[in-house]
Amino acid sequence: MVTETTATSITLTWDSGNPEPVSYNMIQYRPKSSDGSFQEVDAVATTRYSIGGLSPYSEYEFRVNNIGRGPPSDDVETRTSEQAPSSPPLHVQARMLSSSTMLVQWEPPEEPNGQIRGYRMYYSTEPDAQLSAWQKHNTDDSRLTTISGLITDVTYSLRVLGFTSVGDGPPSDVLQVKTQQGVPAQPSEFEAEAELDTQIVLKWLWPVQDPITQYELQYWEDGSLNKLRQHFCHAGT
Repeated sequence: MVTETTATSITLTWDSGNPEPVSYNMIQYRPKSSDGSFQEVDAVATTRYSIGGLSPYSEYEFRVNNIGRGPPSDDVETRTSEQAPSSPPLHVQARMLSSSTMLVQWEPPEEPNGQIRGYRMYYSTEPDAQLSAWQKHNTDDSRLTTISGLITDVTYSLRVLGFTSVGDGPPSDVLQVKTQQGVPAQPSEFEAEAELDTQIVLKWLWPVQDPITQYELQYWEDGSLNKLRQHFCHAGT
């Protein structure tokens, strides 16, 4: 019977079934998914033995044979324990759905070492900062997600990792994505003041966080919209 499991080992105990001391036992084992031959451990002089070097979260079948005393025991099937993934998600891609929303897609890790419970996105406009200082976005075990509320017209660095119930796997390589330039917000606190008989001074506040390169002014004589005029001026003038 199986008395202990870890991510890479299984401990077996058994009854020899014979009142006389048994000199040696043989343990045979193989992955349950394999059709190949059993691996063997010879000359086991006890009725308890640990087999290491196994793959995490994998099913194995075992049998014990009292050497020289009949057929082997019935097969025993068990699974090793989970472990954190040992490889990052594959084929990470990202594209902008809008000026501030990013779609991220990926494939599962090659070595999940367990059941992937979810994925975590790390993203930042400061790629030299420690990963723990980057912004985080968690998702379930799907293969895509969206990240919203991004700053427009900047470059983000993005990394993705998968995690099991045991812990986090390694993050993917850095992927850089540039957000699009958004539509500016409306200027605020617009004021007009006559300075001369033929000149009016206009004042307003810039939209917060929006890089403005040029303004368009529209003006007309009161009651004469059909004589609409336009004037373009660069930001800061």
